[in-house]
Amino acid sequence: MKPLARPARLTPGDLIGVAALSGPVDPGRLDEGCRSLARLGYRTRLAANVRERGGILGLAGDDRSRLEGYLALLRDPEVKAILFARGGYGATRLLSSLDPAEVARHPKIHCGFSDLTALHSFLARRCGLLSFHGPMVAADLAAPLDPLTARYFPSLLEGKGPWELPLEEAEVIVPGTASGPLLGGCLSMLVSLVGTPDEFDYDGAILFLEDVAEEAYRVDRMIGTLQRAGRMDRLSGVLIGSFTRITFGGSEQPGRLTELFRERFAGLGVPVARGLPAGHHGPNVPLPIGGKATWDGERRVLRFDEEVVT
Repeated sequence: MKPLARPARLTPGDLIGVAALSGPVDPGRLDEGCRSLARLGYRTRLAANVRERGGILGLAGDDRSRLEGYLALLRDPEVKAILFARGGYGATRLLSSLDPAEVARHPKIHCGFSDLTALHSFLARRCGLLSFHGPMVAADLAAPLDPLTARYFPSLLEGKGPWELPLEEAEVIVPGTASGPLLGGCLSMLVSLVGTPDEFDYDGAILFLEDVAEEAYRVDRMIGTLQRAGRMDRLSGVLIGSFTRITFGGSEQPGRLTELFRERFAGLGVPVARGLPAGHHGPNVPLPIGGKATWDGERRVLRFDEEVVT
C-alpha cells in the first residue's frame, strides 16, 4: 500500500462541515453535537441535506441531495474538515458518483465510522487520502465524551497526539508485535466492498474490526468471506474493537464470542488482540485510517508511528 496524503490539521476557530451521507439525522442530537464542537472551539456549517429525510429508503435526503450536500462542503475553501452526522446506511450508494481526483484535490479531514467505513476505504484506495475512523456529530458528540475518547478527540486531529493508545485491558488472543498501515472499520461494510474498486488494499495492514447487532453466525460468515476472498492472507495483525449486541440465538455470550474470534483468527499466524476502543458502543477513539501503526502485544499498546495531519 502506498503512503497516503495527510489532511491539514484542525485549529480551534476553524470551520467544520457536518455532512450526512447516510441515515436520517435526529435534530436534537445534531444540535447537541454542534454545541459540543462549539465548546471545543469550532464553528460548524451543516450540509444542506442534513435535516432532510427522503428517497425510497428514508435516508438523509435522496442520493442527489446527500451527494450535493457533501460536495458543497468539500469544495468550500472555508471548511477545513468534514465530520459526519451519523452512519447507518447510504454511503455505498454514492461512491460511484464521486470523482476520486476531485476529492484528492481537497485533502480535508474526514471523520466518522459505521457506514462511513465505505467512504474511508474509497478515500484510501481511490484518492490516496488518510482519514479518521472516529466520533460523529449526532452520535458520540451528542453526549459528553467518555474520558478516553476525549483524550484523543479532537487532539489527534489537531496534530497534538497522544501518539500511543494503551490497552491495558486488551485480551491478547495471539501474542506478538505487528506494524503496518491501520485499516478497517465496520465488518459488514468491509464485506460489502469485497470485489469493488473501492476496497482497501489490505497488504501488510493491521486490520481492525467492529460491528453491532448481528447474530454470531453472521459475524462468522462475514469473517469467513474476507478470509476466502484472500483479504487476510497478508495482514500483519488483527485488532478487535467493540462487538456489541452480538447474539447466539438471541443471547449475548461474550466469552463464546471471544472463542469464535480465536477460532477464526488464530490460524493467520499474526498477532491478534481484542479490546480496541473503537466502534458503536463505549469509547470510540479516533484512529488514522491508512496511518502507519505498531501493535505491541506484550505492552498492550497501539502506537501511531507517523504524523497523521500536516
